[in-house]
Amino acid sequence: MIVLTSGALLHKGLDRLPSRFLRREDGTITIFGLLIFILMLAIGGVAVDIMRYETQRVQLQYTLDRAVLAAAALNQTLDAEDVVRDYFARSGLERYRLNVTVDQGVNYREVEAYAEMDINTYFMDMFGIRALTSPAAGTAEERIQNIEISMVLDTSGSMRYNSKLTNMQTAAREFVSAVMESNDYDTDEMLVSVSLVPYNGFVNVGSTVASVFTFDDLHTNSTCSRFDTADYATTALDPSTPIQRLAHFDYDYRNYNSYFRRPYCPTDDDNAIFPWSNSVTALHSQINGYVADGWTAIDMGMKWGVALLDPSTRPALTALEGAGTVHEDFLGRPVDFTDDETIKIVILMTDGENTEQWDVSEPFRSGGSGIYYHEDDDMWSIWVPSEDRFWIPTPRYNDNTTFNNPYGTWDDEPYGGFPVSLGTSNESQELSWQWVWSNFTEYAVARNFYYYPAYWTGDWDYYNELRYDGLEMFSGREVGSNGDPFDPRRSENANANLRSICDAARANGILVFTIAFEAPPGGQDVMQYCATSAAHYYDVDGIEISDAFASIANTINQLRLTQ
Repeated sequence: MIVLTSGALLHKGLDRLPSRFLRREDGTITIFGLLIFILMLAIGGVAVDIMRYETQRVQLQYTLDRAVLAAAALNQTLDAEDVVRDYFARSGLERYRLNVTVDQGVNYREVEAYAEMDINTYFMDMFGIRALTSPAAGTAEERIQNIEISMVLDTSGSMRYNSKLTNMQTAAREFVSAVMESNDYDTDEMLVSVSLVPYNGFVNVGSTVASVFTFDDLHTNSTCSRFDTADYATTALDPSTPIQRLAHFDYDYRNYNSYFRRPYCPTDDDNAIFPWSNSVTALHSQINGYVADGWTAIDMGMKWGVALLDPSTRPALTALEGAGTVHEDFLGRPVDFTDDETIKIVILMTDGENTEQWDVSEPFRSGGSGIYYHEDDDMWSIWVPSEDRFWIPTPRYNDNTTFNNPYGTWDDEPYGGFPVSLGTSNESQELSWQWVWSNFTEYAVARNFYYYPAYWTGDWDYYNELRYDGLEMFSGREVGSNGDPFDPRRSENANANLRSICDAARANGILVFTIAFEAPPGGQDVMQYCATSAAHYYDVDGIEISDAFASIANTINQLRLTQ
C-alpha cells in the first residue's frame, strides 16, 4: 500500500492546474465583451467627431455662400472683400482662415472665397488624428450681360376698365427704370435695350420702324401689318421683304353713316412700336401715352416682339443708328442667338384673349372698283357684274346727290364714256378700291352704290358680298356658322398662331415671361403655354401687376451662384 504525504498531494495538484485552467471556459465572454465595447466606443467616437466636423463644414459653407452673394451684388457700395469678412465676423465662427479674391469690371463683379477651420477631435485622437480641417469654397457672380428686351403690352379696349391701363403703365415704367440701372449713363455705356410693342386688334408699326422696313404699296396712309399663318413659325422678319399692310378703311361696317369717319389702323404714331431704346425718359413717355381701344391680337404683338430680337432685323437697327435714333452701343443688335454674352427676353402681357383681326377682303383690296365718277358733272356710274353694264343713277334735284336714289338708267359705258387717260375731266374716271375704302364705310359702299341695281335686277349676290364680306376677319375668332362674329362656336386660329410663334421663340433661346392680368381662362391658357416655364408665368389682379414686373426685373438682374 502506498501512502501519499500532504506535500506529495500538493505537488500533484499543482501539476494538474494548468491543464484544468486551459480546458475551462469560465470568464471568456467578459474579455470578448470588453474588446467589443472598446471597438464600439472607438467607432462611435469617430462618428461623433465626423458629425462635429460636418456641422462645422456646413455652417462654414453656408456663411461663405451668403457672404460672396452679398459681396458680388453690383449695387453693393461697400468693398467686396470687406463685406465677405464682415459676414464671417458676425457669424460666430472662430479660428477660421479666409482668402477672398475679387474680379470686377463695368458690367460684372465676381467674388471668389476660400475658408477653412480646424476642429479638435475627441476620439479620433487615439488613432493619431488630433484635428480635422473643414474647407468651404464658392464663387458668386453678378454679370449684367447685354440684354435685349421686348415688352409686348396689351392696349385693347378692355384695358379701359378697373384702372387696368393705369396699373399696367405704372408697372411698366417701374420695370423700365429697374432694368435700365444696368446702363452706365455717366460713361454712356449701354448694355440694355428695350423695345415697346403695344397691340390691340393690330400692331401699329409706326413711322420709325416703317422707315427701316419694307411695306407693300397698297397705300401709304398707315402701317398696320398682317401676317400669314406660316409667318408665325419663325421669329425672323426680313426688313427688305415687303410686309403686307392692313387696308385703309373704316371698321365701323354697321354704321349707317355714308362717309369714312375713323381709320381702323391709326395714321399717327399713337400706340406705335418704339424700338431698341436706352432712354428711360423716352420709354416712360411712350408708356404714359398709351390709349386703350379695339380688339385683341396677342399673336400679332408677339410676332413683332420676337422679330425685334431676331438677328434678321439687324439691318433695320443699323439704319436707325445711322439716323441717330438708336444708341451706337447697340450696333450689331439684335445679336445672333448663339451669342453667350447676350440675354434676349420677351415680356408678354394681356388682360384678355385673342379676338378679332379685321381687314378688307381680298377681292376688294386693290385695283379698279368698277365705280366711276365724272367730276365736272358730279355723276356716278356703277358697273354691275351680273348685268355686265353700268347703272347710272339720276341726280336728285334738291341736293344733286345720287345716293339713296332708286332712279337711274342702264348703259354699256359709264357716264361720259370710258376715260381716255387719267386726269381728264370730260370722261368718268374709275375709282380704285383703295380710294373707295378711304372715303366710305362698308355699309355705304354696298347701300349707296349697289342696293338699287340689285333691287331692279333681283340679283343680290354682289351687294351681299360687299355688304357682309367686304371686311374679313382674317385671324382671331372664326365667324360662326350663322355669320355672327360673336358666335361662341369659334376656332382658335389666332391662338394657334400665338403658340407657333412662342414655340419659335423658345427654340431660339428667347426667355418668355408672360402676365395674365385679370385675364379670362382662354387668355390664361395661352399665357401659360407661351411662358418659358411655370416660373416665368404670372397670374395677377389689380396692383399685383407691379409685383409681377418687379419680380421679372429681379430675375433678369439676379445673382448666379456659379460654384
